[in-house]
Amino acid sequence: MTTVVPFKARGVRAELREAFEQRIPLRILRDRLHAGVIHGYVVALSRDFCLVAEVGDAMRFDGYIAISIADISSIEEDPSRDFVEKALALRGEALKVPDDFELDDWAAIARSAMAYAPLISLNMIEDDEGEVSYVGQLTEVEPNALVLRELDPNARWYPDTGAYEFEGLGSIGFGSGYLDALWQVAGLPGDPQQPRAPRSDSVH
Repeated sequence: MTTVVPFKARGVRAELREAFEQRIPLRILRDRLHAGVIHGYVVALSRDFCLVAEVGDAMRFDGYIAISIADISSIEEDPSRDFVEKALALRGEALKVPDDFELDDWAAIARSAMAYAPLISLNMIEDDEGEVSYVGQLTEVEPNALVLRELDPNARWYPDTGAYEFEGLGSIGFGSGYLDALWQVAGLPGDPQQPRAPRSDSVH
């Protein structure tokens, strides 16, 4: 029987700090942005953001997601912690912590993610759909936006770039199996880039 150890009522940031220091697998909810659960380990933490190494349903690590602490609605220790830890160990899944990952703001997060992986996912908040993902390579950081050279879902590079404003960002992901597969199929972009107007509400 698994014993669930509740966090002390000290606030979300303190709970994240405890989970970070003790390597506790978490279930994180962001009800305002996404109906699903973020499942994994906190591997980096700042005043305003945290970086989570996600654990997939197959009990394997599957990339990272950076989220704003202010967006977290609830957090709990994984009630199946014993199972998760044993399954990961038996599968030879080691928790990897990205070196020198900066969590000061979205720009720092995007730059750090690009230093670690060839593609990133900018997950934009859209009223009707929650978060919608745009995948590609960071090409520039503007005062209020990240500029991305994008891939479509068939791993084809778009010939232009898109600017995604910080205020519309819900999270940034990188290093997942899906993003790795897109990169393996697409390879480096070959066409010249053409800027286009900022947007945060179109779906490919």
